[in-house]
Amino acid sequence: MLRACRAVLLLVILPLQAPLPAAAQTPEAGFRAAEEQLARALTTKDAAALERLLAADFVMRGAPDVARGAWVKNALTLCWGDQFEISDYAVTRTGGDLAVVSLVLTTHRDPITCEPAVIRSLLTDIWMREAGTWRLAVRHSGPAAAAVTTQFAKTAPPPPRWERTAELSLVATGGNTDTQTIGAGIGFTWRPGQWTTRARAAYLRNSTQDALTAESFVGELRQARVLSPRADLFARAEYLVDRFSGIDHRTTIDGGIGWVVFDDGPRSLKTDGSLGVTTESRLRGEDLTFASASGIALFKWQFTPTTAFTEQVTLSADVSDPGNWRLQNGLNLTASVTRLFSVRVAHELKRVNRPVPGFRKIDRVLSAALVARF
Repeated sequence: MLRACRAVLLLVILPLQAPLPAAAQTPEAGFRAAEEQLARALTTKDAAALERLLAADFVMRGAPDVARGAWVKNALTLCWGDQFEISDYAVTRTGGDLAVVSLVLTTHRDPITCEPAVIRSLLTDIWMREAGTWRLAVRHSGPAAAAVTTQFAKTAPPPPRWERTAELSLVATGGNTDTQTIGAGIGFTWRPGQWTTRARAAYLRNSTQDALTAESFVGELRQARVLSPRADLFARAEYLVDRFSGIDHRTTIDGGIGWVVFDDGPRSLKTDGSLGVTTESRLRGEDLTFASASGIALFKWQFTPTTAFTEQVTLSADVSDPGNWRLQNGLNLTASVTRLFSVRVAHELKRVNRPVPGFRKIDRVLSAALVARF
């Protein structure tokens, strides 16, 4: 099917027309003869006939349009077979120096592979009379099929101007040990034209026997300007409190470029690369201030309409001391429950190559949350 559709598009690119004397026969018979000359020029690769049949400004309508020279080149180099049939022929409109003709053209070779195939193209041709001779000025082509889906192209809608999320997680135990972990987060995205603003905040609190044992908070603001469908420039600021790993607070300001490696609908991979400055105040040991370089890779797989898997890997390092690096890997599985609510299970692994004295290099967080998106 894909091969056939591709061939149809290429076929449209090949202008096939023959000058029709202004006073020739009936309109139906005369234009049919001209269409047959065009099809014969295609299958016999008759360059002179193609040049004679096409208007000087001939164009094949598409996205993008195909100009006269490209059509003729394709007509002469691709495979079309040595036979053709014309069916469902009709002259739908004539008047003055313009006529509209529709037909189904069938050829018997795949233009790309040259393998035997039945290629059916539904053509709409606009003929114009120039100096007493009819020439093909505009052609449009599509697959010749009855299905309604051949009438339109289906693409994903643009992202909404506003996106907002809120989430809540709670884990509690009782009996011999009374512990409680509470997590909450909010976020929004705003897309006014070529700019995109993203902000998020997340809080995690752990207590044992009603005594606070550790907590963490992260807030991030990212402002980006679109350069192309695949690239953007951005500036970002992040504030972090992570007493689970001995960090009283950390501030990072950076900027760089984002790049969409691929986005084929169900799967996408997006990356960020940036340079900036990080200031870190520690619960123990010396505080740090350094120039930092960061890279982020975000993979998403929407494997059902209601279920998605994402993985984000973040690597940051001290530019002057590469041994001072941090790695964060987050895995998320999200399943929609209603249009508003979804459930998310997440696993986060954080590794600090040079941790705060007295703290381990690796932290892990496993959580489940109820997420609202509105």
